[in-house]
Amino acid sequence: MAAAGHVYALLSPADLDLIHDGALKILERMGMEIQNHHLLQVLAEHGAQVDYGAERVTFSAGFVERFIAEAPKHDWDSAMPRVHGSAGVYESLYHDPESGELMPWTEERLAHYFALARRVPRVSGASMLGSRIAVPGPLEPLYERFYCWKYGAFESGTILIDAICPYLLELYEIRAAERCQPLPDVFRGAVYLIPALKLGRHEAYQVAFFRERGLKVRIGHSMATMGATAPVTLAGAVTLNLAENLALCILDWALFGRKALHLGCSLAPMDMHTAIRPFGRPEMAIANLMTAQLARYYEASFSGHAGLSDAKLPSVEAGAQKAISAIATLLAGGILWMDVGLLGTDEICSPIQMVLDGELLGALSRFAQEIGVDEEAIGLDMILEAGPGGHYLDRMHTARHCREEVWTPSLWSREMVRTWLSEDRRLDVDRARDVVLQVQSQQPDGLVRGDMSPSAEQQMLDIIERASSALVAGTGSKVV
Repeated sequence: MAAAGHVYALLSPADLDLIHDGALKILERMGMEIQNHHLLQVLAEHGAQVDYGAERVTFSAGFVERFIAEAPKHDWDSAMPRVHGSAGVYESLYHDPESGELMPWTEERLAHYFALARRVPRVSGASMLGSRIAVPGPLEPLYERFYCWKYGAFESGTILIDAICPYLLELYEIRAAERCQPLPDVFRGAVYLIPALKLGRHEAYQVAFFRERGLKVRIGHSMATMGATAPVTLAGAVTLNLAENLALCILDWALFGRKALHLGCSLAPMDMHTAIRPFGRPEMAIANLMTAQLARYYEASFSGHAGLSDAKLPSVEAGAQKAISAIATLLAGGILWMDVGLLGTDEICSPIQMVLDGELLGALSRFAQEIGVDEEAIGLDMILEAGPGGHYLDRMHTARHCREEVWTPSLWSREMVRTWLSEDRRLDVDRARDVVLQVQSQQPDGLVRGDMSPSAEQQMLDIIERASSALVAGTGSKVV
């Protein structure tokens, strides 16, 4: 038994049926726009209804329900709760741990951030979307791979422009040869539905380009915004998100042969005053709870965007916002994957926040830990022996179980106020900053590199130089 991964019955059976029926009607009457004849043809061959003129595919209710019935089922009863974290680097500024200023990325800062992500407990490493080092825009997908592989991070799979596809393929051929792995095992590409239920012309072309070469491009959902690209109501937004998830599962099956049912959720409301898409509001947590319950309804796997914040610096706001969605998502969904270090709606990457998030993940992992309920755990004889008003400090039962039963923090307060006043009076933020600076100081002989050899590095730079000549020539941009 664990505290995480249990039914949270936010929706009644009637609510579930209504949302399900709404999603089926969306897919049958509106469908999905896919701006690529070849992909539409593949879907038609699998039984979907295709209007080539409108570049629209629709799925009958019977078609969708057959797909759901035939997809392998996720065993919620035996699934083990899991807590993970990784450090994503997006279109962002760097929160300098020494000055506290928000600064542009440099190669050194990027390498240090990646290295810290490998050192913080419960954080599995880092990833980067595009290139945060200043490079010509068309070359960002190439530099994303180059810097990630050079300094030991995972690429997010950016493609962006059609013309970059052949050059990406060349990079991955070098990567596959260096790692002695098949090309499909190392390839990583991703496109996203930007408006809901629409795969645009360029994204569709990129999917088709790599599919023709035996490579899979992940098609991510649109991260719809309540009140802007989705209905403002939770019920409406969750219904549209469900329809999109089902369409993407069918698309994955038709294009790549993988029949699986997974529901993801990243719904957030638009702030009607500032028009931002905030990550720290309670609606994101509620949408995750609703989608997790729908996943149980379909016996599908689930993931929800959680543990994020709109705060601009490590603060009470940051901690509270991250906890609101993280705890709810973990308890209902059983799985939490947190993008650590992120602040400011993904526009700030903070090494200090990364360490603080690692501490939060440690606390949250207690919810995922197995809880023993047996005679030894209860210790009835010991309780009776201690009697009314007894204590358990000197009991062997306490010694046997205290380390496994009680989570111990490394940054959060562990002393009473008088002790804290008599010592250094440091807060969790101060301790987290010390961890960051200590990791940085342990790299005196240069930046910690990944597993890319000098030979592969030069080959990749040659490819990038050719791409620059073809795609950036005459713009005045210089390849770094």
